[in-house]
Amino acid sequence: MTGAGAAGSAGAARARWSVTAVFFLVGLMLSAWFTQIPQFKSELGLTDGQLGAALLFPAGGALASMQVAGRLAGRFGSSPVLRAAGVTIAAAMPLLGWSGGSGGSGGFAAFAAALLLFGFADGMLDVAMNAQAVAVERMLGRPVLQSMHAAFSLGTIGGAASGGAAIYLGLSPLAYLGVMGAVAVILTAGAGARLLPASADRAAPDDRDGTRGAGGGPPQRRARAGWTGYVVVLGLLGAGCLLAEGAAESWSAVFLRDQRHAAPALATAGYLVFTVVQLGGRLLGDRLHLRWGPVALVRRGAAVAAAGLCLELAAPGAGWSVLGIALYSLGLAGLVPIIFGAVGHRSAAEHGAASVTGAVARFTTISYLGYLLGPASIGWLAQAAGLTWALAAVFLVLAAVIGFARLTSPALPGQGQQAVQPGQVPA
Repeated sequence: MTGAGAAGSAGAARARWSVTAVFFLVGLMLSAWFTQIPQFKSELGLTDGQLGAALLFPAGGALASMQVAGRLAGRFGSSPVLRAAGVTIAAAMPLLGWSGGSGGSGGFAAFAAALLLFGFADGMLDVAMNAQAVAVERMLGRPVLQSMHAAFSLGTIGGAASGGAAIYLGLSPLAYLGVMGAVAVILTAGAGARLLPASADRAAPDDRDGTRGAGGGPPQRRARAGWTGYVVVLGLLGAGCLLAEGAAESWSAVFLRDQRHAAPALATAGYLVFTVVQLGGRLLGDRLHLRWGPVALVRRGAAVAAAGLCLELAAPGAGWSVLGIALYSLGLAGLVPIIFGAVGHRSAAEHGAASVTGAVARFTTISYLGYLLGPASIGWLAQAAGLTWALAAVFLVLAAVIGFARLTSPALPGQGQQAVQPGQVPA
């Protein structure tokens, strides 16, 4: 390895852990906010309908930011965007605590504005951190995305634990979320110093409008490159995977309680099992990715998830259903990270490194809709056909993932697979 290559590899290794810290940060902040929702509802005197309307604001903010995040990251690089978004979410945390806590200090309008800012920062972080992760993975020449997504899962556990502790100790939402804002500043400052330079995935100065193709190819607009059929199909698969995850997160406890007549503690354990097993699966996922390759891993993961779902829905007892949830979570654990990587690597191969942020932004927009609409869709189906049949509809999603798994085959540089050439559809 040349001196320049060794230096680049060392920089990518440092950036890997920095991006991993950002994934942890996002999971921590999201989970910390979730733990405070009941207190916000009480302090502001919101009805269920009003709370549901309020929760549209972070979703709307995230979707809005995803539309500009790719363009900003393509122009300035993902690392500056990531640092700015980290500071923004740090500011949003105490604003949430002030507006929604202490008797609703700021009123509903201030609460909605804080939620909008929080969602905007979250969407920006989601795009920038995954784009930076793809750049790191390409420089290292080996899969690392799953371990980064594992850090997100670990962050959600940390946020749930810290939020529960804050409630137990009687901390106000303002005090607790103020502390979380300070944690976000510290993590952003520490991680931001070791990210890849902006030049790693920034457009060239003479290509700010995105009209030049990669490698001197024919001119293409970045918007067109981002909205390829490939990105749309994988976006829909990502939406399906997030729908499947949301179905377990939102409905597993309800299923165990209502359909399996589980005790409240066991019903609650279903969500905990899902989260912990997902974390473990992602920690192992990069090794399995290297051993089996992305296509085989996606197919086997979806098959394991289908087997787990079958056990959950068909088993006569609550204990067996919990085991089914564990298998379901294990199978799903690596699907979204692999699909994220496939989108980024294919875009880089066809349109150059600067196109990755736009493709990731578009993929994130589509897949995020699955996360938003999934739990509600299960509820609508359950109302019409019963919860068991509603959850069984996820089998269709898993079948689609297996059928389109070949689209995750673009080679990671240095992985020893055949590289995907521009315009080539993986076999």
